[in-house]
Amino acid sequence: MEEQQDLLLDAEEQIYLERASAGLRFANFIIDVIVLRVIGYLLGLVMTMFFIELLTNIFDGMGYWEIFMISYLFGLIPNFVYYTIMEGATKGRTIGKFVTRTRAVMNNGQPISMQTAALRSLCRLIPFEPFSAFSGYPWHDSLTNTQVVEIKRY
Repeated sequence: MEEQQDLLLDAEEQIYLERASAGLRFANFIIDVIVLRVIGYLLGLVMTMFFIELLTNIFDGMGYWEIFMISYLFGLIPNFVYYTIMEGATKGRTIGKFVTRTRAVMNNGQPISMQTAALRSLCRLIPFEPFSAFSGYPWHDSLTNTQVVEIKRY
């Protein structure tokens, strides 16, 4: 219970704009990828159980390339929903950011809105976007005027 209260206090704390390190950002990425894989696996399992006949009819007669592309596009939906809801509802945090005590904020330090969270999520869908992190300022930050900062208590 005490840990839950601590997480809720983070949402109300004053943010000091100290950019999160590349290591923290990478940890966020890895944790969120693991969470998304679990969600994707569970969604795939549920869809297969409940819609196996419909899926069989849809994919019947399709080539491997078409099946791959449809699967890829449907795989982007949980990614978009996860990042949008998590960052929008928690003022810039995902499960990875909760673990590493970081938060996405506007460049002026203000919390991000649901609209900004959705834009950040859309930017993450750009092909090769994760590689933009090697520049030190990923596209989902630069295109939305946001940054990820460490949460520090003073």
